Amino acid sequence: MGGERLGEYKRHDYVTGKYEVGVLPEGVPEEMAELLAELQEVKSKNALTAAAFFHAKFENIHPFADGNGRTGRLAMNYFLVLHNHPPIIIHEEDRKKYYAALEAWDEELQLEPLKSFLREQTAKTWAKQIQRYKI
Repeated sequence: MGGERLGEYKRHDYVTGKYEVGVLPEGVPEEMAELLAELQEVKSKNALTAAAFFHAKFENIHPFADGNGRTGRLAMNYFLVLHNHPPIIIHEEDRKKYYAALEAWDEELQLEPLKSFLREQTAKTWAKQIQRYKI
């Protein structure tokens, strides 16, 4: 994409979503450093809330030219596993609800819709796994 290099922060002004969010390229390193610093002292009991905050903010920053959604979900799951929480699959059939939850953050900084969505997806992820391995 436009001379961008994989694994490096974006060099051009890419935006995403209904509200066309995204930090200007020159602001990405500082915004990402602040986001990561905010997560340093999170207790495991607050892992889902912190993961929802991380994911919403990461997608809002939109630090890369491409792959922000995949990267954000992967990093969110890594964070969850580090804090003794099971990883979460965002199911294809629930994609519209996922985007709506992210838009609630973009529009009014509402985190509860994404937290609620992630709770539902956690239960759905593991219910499907249990069903899959029933004998």
